[in-house]
Order: sequence, then C-alpha cells, then structure tokens
Amino acid sequence: MHPPWSRQGWDTQSTFWSGGRPNHGGYPSDRGNGGYSRGWGNDDFHGWQWPGHHGGSHGGASQVVVPSSTPSNACPPVDPDFIGFAFEEASLTPYLQTRDGDPNQFSLNLMRAILSRTGGKPIIRPGGTSADYGRYIPLQVEPALPIAEVYTYQDIGGTSIGPAYWDLADIIPEAVWIIQLPMAHTNVSESVLWAKTAADRIGLDRIQAFEPGNEPDLYPVGDLGPPDYQGRMTNETYTGNYTMYVEAIKEALDLPDEPWFQAFDTAAHLGDDVLATGYILDVETNFDLGINVDNNIKQIASHYYQTNGGEYEDLGPGLMNHTAIAFRLDLLRKFIDYLRENHPSIPYIISEVGNSLNPTHTYDYQATLGSALWQVDFQLYAMSIGIARINWQQIMHSGYDMWLPIASGDFSRRVYSNFYAMPFVADFIGNNGGQTQAVQLDTGVENVIAYAAFVDDKPVRLAVVNLDFWDKGDSYRRPATKLTIRLSEWITKVDVDVLTSPEGAHASGDGMTYAGSQWTSESEGTEVKGVRDDSYSLKVRHGKISLSVEKSSAVLLHLS
Repeated sequence: MHPPWSRQGWDTQSTFWSGGRPNHGGYPSDRGNGGYSRGWGNDDFHGWQWPGHHGGSHGGASQVVVPSSTPSNACPPVDPDFIGFAFEEASLTPYLQTRDGDPNQFSLNLMRAILSRTGGKPIIRPGGTSADYGRYIPLQVEPALPIAEVYTYQDIGGTSIGPAYWDLADIIPEAVWIIQLPMAHTNVSESVLWAKTAADRIGLDRIQAFEPGNEPDLYPVGDLGPPDYQGRMTNETYTGNYTMYVEAIKEALDLPDEPWFQAFDTAAHLGDDVLATGYILDVETNFDLGINVDNNIKQIASHYYQTNGGEYEDLGPGLMNHTAIAFRLDLLRKFIDYLRENHPSIPYIISEVGNSLNPTHTYDYQATLGSALWQVDFQLYAMSIGIARINWQQIMHSGYDMWLPIASGDFSRRVYSNFYAMPFVADFIGNNGGQTQAVQLDTGVENVIAYAAFVDDKPVRLAVVNLDFWDKGDSYRRPATKLTIRLSEWITKVDVDVLTSPEGAHASGDGMTYAGSQWTSESEGTEVKGVRDDSYSLKVRHGKISLSVEKSSAVLLHLS
C-alpha cells in the first residue's frame, strides 16, 4: 500500500539569510514559484501528481521485443566519459583531499570503480553559484574558503579560492576539467584571473572546457546585483556578455584556435516555471544572435534537478516516477535536435544534476534505493534521447551525494545509495571504445521501463527498471512485474544482475547491493563481492525468456 502522498510544498522564508542570499547553496527562489512553495511540476500535473506514477495493472506477462539489430531511433554512440562528476567549489577540497592534506583514496577508488567499467576518464566540473560569485585570492593558503562541511552551507558572494585549489587536480592525474569562471561579476578581469591561474597550474592539455557563468538565467541572486554583479539576462544581453568574456579569456591565454568554451549552463526550472526549461536563454535564438560566430563553443550545457524538495513520504511520486522524468527531459529535445541538425559537432550535456533541491539534506528521500533507481532511469532515458554526458553534483551538505568523503559534523564517512546507480549504468554502457547505442523499449507497463544497448549492430544488454513503490512492511511478499522478453535467435543465454535491497524503496546505501556487491567506507571504496547471492542466469527457450522484476528494483541482462 502506498503511503498517503500529501505534501505540497515548502515555505520559502526558511531558505534565506536575513540578507536575502540563499542559505542552501544558491538555489534562488526564481527557479520557479518561489523556490519551494508550490510543488514539483507544471500546474497541468497539479504539482507532483503526475499521471501514471503508480504503474499499471500487471495481469498477465507483458511482452518486450528486443530488436535483432540497432534500430534507427537509437541514440548516437555513447561516450565512455558519459558519467562525469561535479563538485560545489569549496566541496571539491574534501572530496579529493583528506583533512591531513593527503589524497582522498576513498573518493578516488569510488570514481575509478565507475569509470573502469566504461574505459572512460573522469570529467570533473567544480563550480556552482558559489564559484560564479566567488573570488580568486593569490595569497590564500587554503584551497577554498569557507571550508565545506555537512552543516556548513555555501556562502554566495563570500567564497574564495587560492593557488592551492588548482593543485588539487594533481591528485587525480587521469581527470580532465571543466573550469567554471565567474561571469556574475561585471569585472571581466576576475574571470580572466581564474582562467589564467587554472591554465598555468593544471595545464591546457587537462582542461576540457572553460565555462563562463553559472545559471545566468537566474541573475541576479539575492541582493548581489548591479553595479558589481550582473542584472537579469535576456537572450541579447547573455550573448553580448558571454562573447565579451570569451574574447577576453582567449586573448589573455592566447588559446589555440579551436573550440574551448561551454555555454549556457542554465538552471533547472521547477514548479509553475517548469516550461521555461524549453525557452529561457534559447539555444537557437542565441546562435542566431551570434554567440558562436567565431566557433568558440565546444558544448552546450544545462542543469537538472527533479524536484524542488521532498521528504520520506514523497519518494514515490517525487522520484520514482518515469512520466515526470521523461516530461522534464523531453523539454530539452528541441535544443538537442537543433544542435544535431545545425551544429552536429557540438554536444548537449547536463553539467550539474541532483535529485532534489532540498534546502538541507533529507536522506530518507534523497539517499534511498528509490533515489538510486531514479538515477538509473534518468541516465538511461537521457542517454536514449541524445544527451552526450552528465556531471553528477556533489556538495558536502546536500542529501543527493553519492558518498560523503570525510567525517563531518556527526556523520561518518560513507557510501550513499545513489552511488549504486553508477556501476549499473556503467555496465549498461560497457567498455567497448564508445560503440554502444541505446534505445528505450516498450514494456506495456507503466513505470516499468526497459532500455536496450547495441554494439556492432547487435543487442548486448537490456536494463529493466521497476519504479513501482514498495517498502518492507507493505506486504508479506514483494510484488513483481512479469515480462516476456523476445530475443534474437542467436541469443541462447541471459545473465542477470540485480540492483536492490530487501528493505525496499526507502533502503539506505548500507542495505543495498548491485550484482551482489557493495562499496563501503570499510573497504576504502573498493568493491566487496558476494555480499548477496542474487545474480542468476536464464536459458532462452523458443526465442524468449520469462523475467520477473520486483517492485523498487532494477535488473541488467547480459545477452549472449
């Protein structure tokens, strides 16, 4: 039985300092409807009450037909670097460095546990609103101030970095970096200073892109406006400012004549403002205005958060809801399609993403098996519609993190549930030099979603995500959706790995496994195999298998 979904919104007053600055890290109220005050979706969906989130009636087994060759609507080949990382500016320090100043091997092991499965390299984006309004102080000893902690929220307008900040890049030499540069400042020299010092200490060969500005569609933040900071942006003023900053940086660094810059990085719009996702700082309009007249743009980016907030009882409709995921991501299709048709060398990425913009951490909503399943479905659907890469945001104080890198406040170092989505998605992509193409398949069952991966024009993997809500105690036996999977005649065996917890949707990371494995603080972030014996094999008979997928779980089928 589902819990009574009743929560409608949050009081905006609790999210602001007396000076009018967001105290939760720069999630301004004009993301839509005063920030947290009116639910999670478009009014047509009555806030969070999206149609179909409970799943359909299962009855007999529904059929999923896996094409024998790559279908025409499959996405372009998936980049091995598809899974990337993003860190709030000050939070990067503890994620890469212990309090003693040593490399944070726990974090390094977890990042490598993901990308070793795809053969990719880490693309890391430090930044956020704190960086856009931040300052570089040449004599500062600490990499970043204020020091990030679980109970220390970002200081918008008061964050600073010093030379040691860029030296953190030496801790993970295989990574490349998206360097966010302040554009909220009206003083272009601040942005140039960040770019020059980053290039000098990291090296241009390890800078994937420069990113002037963060969420310029939300300028100004709080009381940080003209004359020292930017005012509200239109398409015209955004293109004008962006190109001015780009030209100043190019000249100061004498950059090689090739695209170096990431553009837009627009905010997640929620509540009544959700449809603004598809038109605020419109990509085609800005290209027509000349934003890329000198071919400076390497990639286009936006940010994504699924909900404005959420608590324990909101997990089902808030995150375990494929209709809501697809609706929001589909608003980006016009930009993806425009680039594919007119600028095919420029990819569309999501450079900052988390499951919910809660003012503080709400772990029983944001760090659960249900949120990990959201993270799987979100990535696979985004991949299937042509989003090229995703950078997953981590902030010491947020509830949607994949892991907490050091002990902080009354929290010990730990791996959260959301990490478990990543090896699942990485295994779906596979390590094949970027040949995988993905497509969503029809299951005939609401909230049970299937995706097929193709390599060399053959299906090689099938992911099925059952977002129907179930918690231990809802019923004696855990209900399952039965599917008949029709396969090509050459497939004779199917090996199945499971992402689950016996506790159900609200399980935390320490009760979860993927393919029977866990990643823990005690194991220093390395894989502990054989924790649960729930992987299994199915024999194909007459070109089909029968598959049962429990509610609040996901399975990855390896076809051979």
